[in-house]
Amino acid sequence: MVNQTDPVTHWALMMLVCVLIGTCLLVAVAIFRRRQQIRYSGYLRSLESNYRPILATLLSGRYTAHGINTLRELPLADLELLFDPLFSAGGVGQKPVAVLQALCAELGLIRLWQHRLTTGEEPKTRRGSPRGTSLHPPASSLLHLLLRAKSIRNLGILRHQPSWPLLVRALDDPHPDIQSVALRSLATIRAPGSFPALVGRVHAVVLGKSASPSPRALKAALACFDLTCSAALLSSLRHPHRRIRILATDILRVMVCRDAALESDFLLRPEVCSPGIAEILLTNLCRDPSAEVRGRAAEIIAFLADPRATSVLYKLLFDPQWYVRLRAVRALANLRHSTPYLLLGIRDCLRDSHWRVREAAMQTLIALGRRGRQQLYEYFLTSQDQATREQIVEVIERSGLMASLVEGYGEGAGGVEALMVEQFASEAAPLGLSGVLRMSNPHVRQQFLERFLPVAHFKMQLQEETSLEASAGTGLQQVLEFPSVLAA
Repeated sequence: MVNQTDPVTHWALMMLVCVLIGTCLLVAVAIFRRRQQIRYSGYLRSLESNYRPILATLLSGRYTAHGINTLRELPLADLELLFDPLFSAGGVGQKPVAVLQALCAELGLIRLWQHRLTTGEEPKTRRGSPRGTSLHPPASSLLHLLLRAKSIRNLGILRHQPSWPLLVRALDDPHPDIQSVALRSLATIRAPGSFPALVGRVHAVVLGKSASPSPRALKAALACFDLTCSAALLSSLRHPHRRIRILATDILRVMVCRDAALESDFLLRPEVCSPGIAEILLTNLCRDPSAEVRGRAAEIIAFLADPRATSVLYKLLFDPQWYVRLRAVRALANLRHSTPYLLLGIRDCLRDSHWRVREAAMQTLIALGRRGRQQLYEYFLTSQDQATREQIVEVIERSGLMASLVEGYGEGAGGVEALMVEQFASEAAPLGLSGVLRMSNPHVRQQFLERFLPVAHFKMQLQEETSLEASAGTGLQQVLEFPSVLAA
């Protein structure tokens, strides 16, 4: 029998009772929460089943007064629940954005989202809305933060340009998530009026007047804007602060390269880029004290339609900093730059002291078509620098150019292309060439051997006549240092 007068037993019984009461409370709370979740899920399903067909009809472009009036009878909270899957799933395509924006404006959702950003408070229940039908819980601080973030996201997805001042103000929000969503929405909307405001924010962050958003996030957002907004970068490109000039140049570079990737014959003409931008690139930024600014400027200057761009790019090919030379030679990998003047400058970069500049020059010459490859082949055949020759062979192998050289050689191509193949076969890249022949078409391999073997025999005879020490049993492969797998 338990002695209840014992203090230890008494405290143990009390603890057991407390544990049982706590367990019962936890079970009761779990059951209550589960019932709430089931009720909420059922409400959502009934909301979607009753109103989603009406919404789908309106989004398809078939406007009906009955559908609009039916949705207007719903509380704004229920309308948000109904529309939320359209924004959360990212299923809003380019075509129905205008229809969705008009529908949200007519139902008062855009006004609701703007009200949240302006006052930071939830609006009162709309007069005439049925009470007791919505299952939205009271707005806690965390829920209010989530609703504000969703409002900002929705305005961005709808590309609602009149809301950009509110989104710029949201960048001052103390919560970093709100700032991040607002910045992404501004980058999606791309309102021209918000571009100078974001540039000003870059200045404030770099100069220490503001702590957020980060310069990297601001740069990524600004780079999404149209190139016609770039005139607002003029003050930043002239700014005495080095980091501001770097950021501004990099933003302009990303904008230019993005448009150039979409248009093969893209050029920075006055109607696309302001004359002030072109002038500062050709006169100031190409001589900037910062190598990072000069390197980024070179990539932009390569797209300028100004005739002075050629001479500026040629000078940047011989900049004291290898980083600038690398950017400049990469920027010239476009057929419009295959002029004799620039080709000679790029060829001179094959003698550069930095291996990355030499490799970039090789890749650029290959990209410049037949005239560029001609310069590369001539340099290879005349150079005595073994390290550079090996680097050229490696680049040719990686680019897949060796296969086309072998095929052309078999078809009877002459000139430096034929000399390159014979060099590869004899001493420069026998293993690489054998790999190409193994992977090539049997007909191509046969054509190659039919042309190359007589040349090899001639060289063997010449070797025997000029070398008295050569043994009579020296075979073809030993004389030419030609792998047996090629002749097999």
